[in-house]
Amino acid sequence: MGINLFDRQTYQISMAPNETRDKVVPDSFRIILNQYLKKEEAKSVGPDGMPCTKATRGLLGRTRIAARKIIPVGKETDRSWEHGGDPRSLDRRPRTLRPQTKMCVADPSERKRWSKIGVRKLIRESHLSPTTVYKILEGEPVRCYILSGFIQATDKTSA
Repeated sequence: MGINLFDRQTYQISMAPNETRDKVVPDSFRIILNQYLKKEEAKSVGPDGMPCTKATRGLLGRTRIAARKIIPVGKETDRSWEHGGDPRSLDRRPRTLRPQTKMCVADPSERKRWSKIGVRKLIRESHLSPTTVYKILEGEPVRCYILSGFIQATDKTSA
């Protein structure tokens, strides 16, 4: 017998699904492991620098995340629902970061193409500092107008 915390309804537990779907079927470790192995890795990029898919193979890297505006989220939570309170009173809305307007990150495929040109040539053609060029090539955020000027300079270089 199981109880749904959200609507307080009771359900019978079964080890196999039936046509009426009136019983809950718990996941076994085998099912959970199979789902995990097929799950896309949202926080990682593949060896080619592109976001992971189910078919991605090889050494995974980390996706860079640029924090825009920090929104404090308290560590404490109201646990009164665990002791008989109403679980519907919990606020389950996700906390999001506000949109960023001044900073941009270069596309991974473009960064790969620029790396083939050579860092010294990119620095010379874009008239940017080596630190800024390395930031762009490593996928770190830079001001949008700087990235735009860099893209224009590299388009002239590769043409």
